[in-house]
Amino acid sequence: TQSTGAYIRKIYGKQPAFVSVWLTHFLLGGLRLAICVLGFSEYFWSLFYDDPAEVNWWLNKAVTLLITFIVVALVSCKPTLILKSIVVFTTAKFLATIVIVGAGFYYLAIGHTENIAIGFTGTNTNVKEWGDAWNGVIWSYLGWEEICCVASEIKNPQRNIPIIVLASISILTGLYILTVISFHIVIPLDDMMSGGAVASKFGMLTMGEAGKLILALTVVVSTLGSLQCSFIVNSRYIHSGAAEGLLPSCLTLVSKRFRTPLVSIFYCTIITTIFTLVGGLDDLISSASFTRFPFFVICGVGVFVMRKTHPDLHRPYRVPLIFPFLFVCFGVFVFITPFLHETWLISLVWILVLLLGVPLYYLLLENYFKFTLPSRLDKSATEFFKRLLNCE
Repeated sequence: TQSTGAYIRKIYGKQPAFVSVWLTHFLLGGLRLAICVLGFSEYFWSLFYDDPAEVNWWLNKAVTLLITFIVVALVSCKPTLILKSIVVFTTAKFLATIVIVGAGFYYLAIGHTENIAIGFTGTNTNVKEWGDAWNGVIWSYLGWEEICCVASEIKNPQRNIPIIVLASISILTGLYILTVISFHIVIPLDDMMSGGAVASKFGMLTMGEAGKLILALTVVVSTLGSLQCSFIVNSRYIHSGAAEGLLPSCLTLVSKRFRTPLVSIFYCTIITTIFTLVGGLDDLISSASFTRFPFFVICGVGVFVMRKTHPDLHRPYRVPLIFPFLFVCFGVFVFITPFLHETWLISLVWILVLLLGVPLYYLLLENYFKFTLPSRLDKSATEFFKRLLNCE
């Protein structure tokens, strides 16, 4: 498994690769995990409360983190079971989406046009305020790039990877659009904009209490599957970054018994816990998309760089340049618009966190100031975890 940093390192060098791994995986990988945890929490409590916001804050966080720690234990000790369960959870998610689309269009067929009849009335045409909306949309589709990380394990990748990406994105886009249309058909726009467990509201209006419980339970199961998958992927990213010499070597340790990167998994757990305790779902989603897209843009520009610097390089598949060009333009738009919004200060903070990776690179990897403390701490941590967790 290789991270985006491996691609960036090949094109731009070690320093940009470190900054990429530092922000997107080492620091913010836990942020994406926290989003899954908070999404699970919202729908879990909708099984018992009409308004999940009524739940005591401490009880909410305690139950949410308990479920997270159970998932961590399974990811650490039963990886094969987790991989099998992900297939089940993904199937449940797909079936729930089909049910929502079917129920929504049946609702329309029997004459309920009052909600969708308003069309695009009230649409915000101020481009400056589209940033948060785009970040929310992008978050729904993040994951499309993960297939490239296991390219070495795919038969005939030059043929199959483009097919997998195009087919999965097309199916997902179609299902998501139909799902949103179904929500608009059934749920008044003001109710939808108020947030909360939208699928539960949909189930209640179309199928009554039973529908509410079934859809809420399906989303709970779905978010658990996403959480498990995200823990597996992000811990491997961190392990890979450490193996490439971009992160502390103690993160390369693997359990002798379970053959899982225990130290990386536990590190992800700590960061996830912090974000779960201090962050809100909407804020974390905006941050996750905003902080990831600069590196996607850099990778898109990298296509042009590689065509110029390595014109004769063997390319298993050659993408027409119009696609990376459009992608880069869209990425720049998504990156800039948050700075035109009233929440621009939050975006600026994340930029400063990103830039913090530059002095850390010279301090930790290049050892520019000849400090010995970081390397001694890393060595001590490696020996400690080897003994504590029976790793190698």
